[in-house]
Amino acid sequence: MSTAPRPTILTAAFSARQIAASAQLAGIDALAVDFFGDLDLRDHARKSEVLRGHYPDGFSSEALIAALERLAEGEEPLGFVYGAGFEDRPELLEAIAERWPILGTDPATARRLKDPEAIAAICNDAGIAHPEIRRTRPGDPAKWLSKKIGGSGGSHVVRGDAPPSPDRYYQRFVVGERISMAFVAAGSRYACLGYSRQWADPSQDEPYRYGGAVGPVPVAADADAAMRRDVAGILDRLPLTGLCSADFVVGDDAPVLLEVNARPGATLDVFEDPAQPLIALHLAAVRGELPSRGAGTTGDVRASGLAWADRPLGVPAGFQWPDWTRDRSHPPTRFAAGEPICTIVAAGETAETAERLFHARTRRIGDVLGSIAA
Repeated sequence: MSTAPRPTILTAAFSARQIAASAQLAGIDALAVDFFGDLDLRDHARKSEVLRGHYPDGFSSEALIAALERLAEGEEPLGFVYGAGFEDRPELLEAIAERWPILGTDPATARRLKDPEAIAAICNDAGIAHPEIRRTRPGDPAKWLSKKIGGSGGSHVVRGDAPPSPDRYYQRFVVGERISMAFVAAGSRYACLGYSRQWADPSQDEPYRYGGAVGPVPVAADADAAMRRDVAGILDRLPLTGLCSADFVVGDDAPVLLEVNARPGATLDVFEDPAQPLIALHLAAVRGELPSRGAGTTGDVRASGLAWADRPLGVPAGFQWPDWTRDRSHPPTRFAAGEPICTIVAAGETAETAERLFHARTRRIGDVLGSIAA
């Protein structure tokens, strides 16, 4: 008896491994494009291609569409799931949408979501606390940040004394803890999947470079209620589709919404649940269906983030990556200072123990590769 073919999706992201792995858990084949082509992606995607782009600057339109067309040849993909790498180029999503259905938030909405003035206006209309923004250089730059429009990963964020640029804006700095809500949206409706706490791993040139996240973490009842109201207020005015995240700063006052990302993000490793694969929730939301309960209910508290090279490092042929690493490059390879080495994962009974283990493993991989290079 013949079996029905597995459903297939096209996907692309800076690193597509998490999307492909979640799709595999959901019984879906991924045809994936990313910038790295790591060993893990080959394990999880049925077919994949590597684009040698300029991380984290984003994808080239012609090269990406050509790669997707090669992967889709002879296939019948359900459509295209996008991850990080499209925030500042909705026109590329529009070009992809001419060929395959976008399985997620549509390009026009994605464009508006990353327009600083548009989001500020939505927050003002909804009564959502949001940092003041401006395009001209502030007179008190120590209290401001400069951000790239549509930037992701934190590497684009610099101090407020940066010169003005057409593709950048200034945002007033907010003191507090970085808390992100993971949620899945079906238009104006949504289901909260949990909260994570995020941290930066600063370098001299990139003081707000993304470090990692741990979750699920508990939040105070009043902060939880406020963040849920804020997400509902955004969706009432700008409906979204699929896996999303809302980044807040939680301090002494009400939570302050920094931004909303309408695509699968870096916390897939934190909230993934084999009983409810996140990409399955994403595709259900595309059909207008929401889960009856949140994901990430396995009982683990997980930390996931990046180990960055603080000096030139080499991975020799035959190197065996530890089992707590992800996004593993094929040895032999080299990393320049400031490049991501791999993703580190850790788990613990509490957020604090998981985060401590994450940082210990991050130091460990740097020490191991450093000793080999020495």
